[in-house]
Amino acid sequence: MTTHDRQSRPETERQLINHAIKRLLTGSPQQSDGKLIVFVLAVEAQVPRQRLYEHHADLIADFRAEAGGGPLLPSITALQQQLADARALVQEVEAREAQLLAQNHTLCTVITELTHEAHTDNVTKLHTGRSRA
Repeated sequence: MTTHDRQSRPETERQLINHAIKRLLTGSPQQSDGKLIVFVLAVEAQVPRQRLYEHHADLIADFRAEAGGGPLLPSITALQQQLADARALVQEVEAREAQLLAQNHTLCTVITELTHEAHTDNVTKLHTGRSRA
C-alpha cells in the first residue's frame, strides 16, 4: 500500500459511510436490513465496525443524531443520574452492612468469652510450671 493509498483510504471510507447513512435514512438500503443502528451502518458501508468506531466517530455521532438516537433528553439524563446515585447509595449501604456484621461478630465473641468467665467459678486452674525447690 502506497502513501497515497493510505491517505486516500480514510477519505474513501468517509464517502462510503456518508452514502450508507443517506441510504439508511431514506429507507433504501442496499447491503443490509436497513435498521438504524451502527452495526448496520458498518454493514451498509462495507467498512469494518471496529474501523468505523476508531476512525469515524464523528460520522457515527451524526448518524445517531439523524436517526433519532442523538443527544439524550434531559429527562433521560436525569434518570441516569438518579440511577448512578442509587447505585452509589447501595454501595454505601452494603459497606455499612459489612461493617455492622463484623461488629456483631466481635460482640458475639466478647459475650461468649464473658459468659465463660462468669461460669468459671467451679473450674480449678492447673499449674503447668515446674515446682520450685
